[in-house]
Formats: sequence, C-alpha cells, structure tokens
Amino acid sequence: MRAQNQILMVALAVVFAIALALTVAMICLSAMREEEAGQAPATTPSPGGTQAPEGGGAPQLTTGLPATTETPDDGLLYRSNGDGSCTLIGIGSCQDAFVVIPAYTATGERVTSIAPQALMGCQSVTAVQIPETVEQIGSLAFAACPNLIYISVSDSNPYYCDLEGVLCTADRKTLILYPPLRAGSAFFLPASITRIEDMAFYQCIYLTSVRYGGSAADWERIAIGQKNYSLTAAAVIYAAED
Repeated sequence: MRAQNQILMVALAVVFAIALALTVAMICLSAMREEEAGQAPATTPSPGGTQAPEGGGAPQLTTGLPATTETPDDGLLYRSNGDGSCTLIGIGSCQDAFVVIPAYTATGERVTSIAPQALMGCQSVTAVQIPETVEQIGSLAFAACPNLIYISVSDSNPYYCDLEGVLCTADRKTLILYPPLRAGSAFFLPASITRIEDMAFYQCIYLTSVRYGGSAADWERIAIGQKNYSLTAAAVIYAAED
C-alpha cells in the first residue's frame, strides 16, 4: 500500500512539473509576441524601394544612386551615376597606348565625366581621345603620364577643346594639360588663358620656350598652379610686345 502511495505521489509530481513548464512557456511566448508587436515599424514598405510615411504624403526613396563599377569591352573602369550616365574612374585592364574614351559604354551609359586622377600616372598611355559627351574633367585626370604625346577632343564638345594636342577648356581660358612628350620645343599660348592647372606642365622634357599672345603684364595675371616646373623654366616671348 505504501509503495502504491509513493508511485502515485511521483506521478502527481511529474504531472505538476509538466503543467508548470507549459504555463511558463505560454507566458514567455505571449511576452515575446507583445514585444514584437511593440517594435513593429510605423511605416509599411511599398514596392520599388520606397516607404509610405505615416499620415500619407509622397513616398520617400530609401536607397541612393547606384555606385557600381563596371569594365565594358574597352577595359576602362566606369562608375554609374544612376541616371543613364557614368564617370570614367580608371584605366582598368585597358592596355591601349591610344586610349579612346567612348561617348557611350558597352552597357549603353553616356560618358559625361572623367574623375579626378582617373588616368594619373599611367605609363602606357601615349594619346587620349575625349568624346563630345564629356562635360566635366576632374583635377589631375591625366597628370604625370610620362609618355603622353597628344590629347584630342571632339570638335562637337561644348566644354573642352585641344590646342594642337594641348587640353583646354572650350573658352580657352584654362589650360588643363600640356602632354609631357608633346613634339616641338615651342608652344604658342593664347592671350585668353587666365589659369593654368596644377601639373599642367609637368616633366615636359621637350619644351624650351613659350610664345605668349599677351604682354608681360598680362602674363603676370595668369593664375599658375603648382608643379609647373617646365613652364617656369621655359623662355617666355610676349607676342604683344613684338
């Protein structure tokens, strides 16, 4: 009889323990659900990467512009601007001595800008062709390319031009780059030039003289950037004083 009572007590204890465990589990589950409900976002995401704010109103974009880098068939590196245009950012795997920057990449994006220092220091580049689509060229984009001989710009480009292979703005007020290996020892600099960019005349080994279209006083007013050693070492002849 005593043994039966002990078995009964053990069974009751097991049943009580199971019931207690189930109760605790139900309480925890309920608490977790209440916590999740309290942390639910106030806005509901809508298709296309937008969110609908509380109280109505226009949806707000939650993602920025694409910033992917791609290498089309020409090997050059581009960064998408997210609006059908892109920026040339580097030489990539391109091994061409004559680098032809296309108006459109192989993926169909319009090349509208060249990033600062995009081809800076590229030893393999001897010539560069810039299309009519380029609207902006960053600082030092072609600087310190020791074997660069010539830069050509499409006649249809409204922002930039070349003066016998020398890169300038279309208004001929800013000289951007004089290729280091440009042929000839003399160069005619128009009187319209008011600024010469940093390193525009860097390691130009053949340049010995500059014929300037203005006067000595005009020359002094030109803003000449840093590291233009070849220019400052060259003899300057003032055409306006001939």
